[in-house]
Amino acid sequence: MDHPHRASLLALLIVVVLAVSVSSAEGQLVYRYYKQSCPNVEKIIHKEVLKQFKKDPTIAPGILRLIFHDCFVRGCDASVLLAGKDTERTSLTNANLHGFEAIDAIKAAVEKACPNTVSCADILAYASRDTVRITGGSSWKVYGGRRDGLISNAVEVAQNLPPSTAKVPELVATFAQKGLTPQQMVDLSGSHTLGVTHCVHLRDRIFTPIDPTMPKSLLKQLQRVCPKITSPTPLVIDRLTPHKFDTQYYQNIASGQGLMTSDQDLFNDDSTRRFVVKNLKHGNFIHRFGKAMIAMTNIEPTIAPDGEIRRRCQFLN
Repeated sequence: MDHPHRASLLALLIVVVLAVSVSSAEGQLVYRYYKQSCPNVEKIIHKEVLKQFKKDPTIAPGILRLIFHDCFVRGCDASVLLAGKDTERTSLTNANLHGFEAIDAIKAAVEKACPNTVSCADILAYASRDTVRITGGSSWKVYGGRRDGLISNAVEVAQNLPPSTAKVPELVATFAQKGLTPQQMVDLSGSHTLGVTHCVHLRDRIFTPIDPTMPKSLLKQLQRVCPKITSPTPLVIDRLTPHKFDTQYYQNIASGQGLMTSDQDLFNDDSTRRFVVKNLKHGNFIHRFGKAMIAMTNIEPTIAPDGEIRRRCQFLN
């Protein structure tokens, strides 16, 4: 068996090596990349995000989830947006992804102003920032220059995204493979302050076996709305402020009220609890989240001459 210190050293080495890779990728991306070619692109995207949000507030968590699921599979290349047989969006893990229509509307507005100029991958990066801004969070610098990927495979989704049943060691390992630290993993998990989950993602907590650490009152409530694993009931993750980007998510898991194992274990595990506690302060959280998003959206971007600038985000040119 490997000595535990060797395992820790290996995990650290993976983070360091991939962090260098992410840093190198960030060097290829440019802040205000479209200053000359499409100077108003960020204003156009923000206006359209706000318009879509007023129609349907659920596009905020929807777009945030899209960027996570995109960047963790093949890097931030908009491969998650491609429609068609056996694409990423057809995988079981991505069955409840939401916000594709909003991204299509944003892309149409951008194309009208600047045809064949701004990639879907960059639009998704800008839009994810704006969903946080309009729900009460802070802004951060978004670097541009990504190209849209040409490949999207459903089988790669489960290979790269951690399941809702994952505990901290698995989460840390998965994020380390993308060059992200344990603290960044906890910071990024704060996006769950917006959005919903489903009964199937609580399969290891409220069905068989039942998680003994879950408060009985919460267990009874969840079993009532989720009589079966397959029950389609949407479960709001942050029950108090579901449409506000704040620290309530961390307050929930700090009080044992987290829904999924991948959320609650962040506080239960000694190695990550301190990061949860730090993020109970709003100022700390929104600052750390922005920095973590910069790191995540720089995971293996597709850079010219590779890829393309899609005219429609759901289809290759």
